[in-house]
Amino acid sequence: LCDFELDSDYLLRYKLNIPKDSSVEVCTGCTISMELIYEGEAWISIAFSNDGKMVGSEAVIGTPGDGNVLKYIMESKVISGVEPMPESQQTLLDASIEVTDDGQTIMKFTKLMREPGEIEISAGDDNNFLGAYGIDEVLATHTKRQSVVLNLASGVSEEVATPNKAAWLAHGIMAFLSWGVFVPFAVQASVLRAFLPKGHMWIKLHKAFNCIAYALFILIFIIGVVYTSMEGGSHFVNGHQKMGLAMLIMAFGQILAGVFRPPNPVPGEAKAAIRVAWEVGHRVLGVALLSCGFWQMDSGIGLYATKYSLSESDEKHLSIVYWIWIGVMSAVIIFGGVYFKYLKSSGESPVQVAEKKDEKKGVDVTAMESPVGDDSENIQEKDQDV
Repeated sequence: LCDFELDSDYLLRYKLNIPKDSSVEVCTGCTISMELIYEGEAWISIAFSNDGKMVGSEAVIGTPGDGNVLKYIMESKVISGVEPMPESQQTLLDASIEVTDDGQTIMKFTKLMREPGEIEISAGDDNNFLGAYGIDEVLATHTKRQSVVLNLASGVSEEVATPNKAAWLAHGIMAFLSWGVFVPFAVQASVLRAFLPKGHMWIKLHKAFNCIAYALFILIFIIGVVYTSMEGGSHFVNGHQKMGLAMLIMAFGQILAGVFRPPNPVPGEAKAAIRVAWEVGHRVLGVALLSCGFWQMDSGIGLYATKYSLSESDEKHLSIVYWIWIGVMSAVIIFGGVYFKYLKSSGESPVQVAEKKDEKKGVDVTAMESPVGDDSENIQEKDQDV
């Protein structure tokens, strides 16, 4: 048996079975016996490809949940496009899968290397193999996959780089800047307006941050659609893709509503019902979009880690750093909003609150210079956009 490590948790063992009246070059009637060992309990697979891509490949997949080891056609990247071959093509010999007492999943089978209408496995030339495994014993989306070029006779192999890594990395970085930086900054400009210079500075920042975020989001969306098409993938079939489309539509509606918002009443008049409804809707949709954005970025980290086979520790560390940042941004928004509501109800500005505290400490507040002046009017700002 020849051993080949697909990754640190996934081992391929194989043996070429060449009839006495054949050779490696001709290989008439040759078969290959494979044993795949995964350090865990899950479905496992090995696929054969002409170009190193999942779509269009043919796989042998073992599912411990039902004990099946079958040949599959990989018609798309979604689970609905992974279909068992017809019964007439289920030609595997001595196929089995088991989960051992020490938690290993082991799949064994023998396969004809040359079968009519199927991808040929070559004994003497390079072969494109794709390994994959899931998180459960029932077939679902893979958690890790590997792509290698392997010469079975010599044992020489090379890892195949998954394409478009730079594009998807840029997609993720811009998503973080859009929904992890600029959108939270836009919300903070509104809820922390009492701490900004008097006037309309807060609304200018609010609009600017939101416009930058939406421009980045459009670019992110374009990258996702274009490179999914280039890789032969399907559009808007998984949760991440569907959420991205929904967010694009909702964000456009949010911006449009902000541009054509009902006017605030003149001082002394009550707000019209349509203005009150707009303010509530604007805030609710804003919170919904921000929450969706946080989930979408976390989902993207998982997809990138799976696509480019990041280690579990690297994925975990990246996720921890991400959620720490999001936690800080969220805390500023929540506590800033609560503090702003307190100031608004008391009719005091941050400077006035600070002066009261200093008076209690015996500080001469008359000698202090206020960097922002009297903000009592700022707390009563006409626009209530969030």
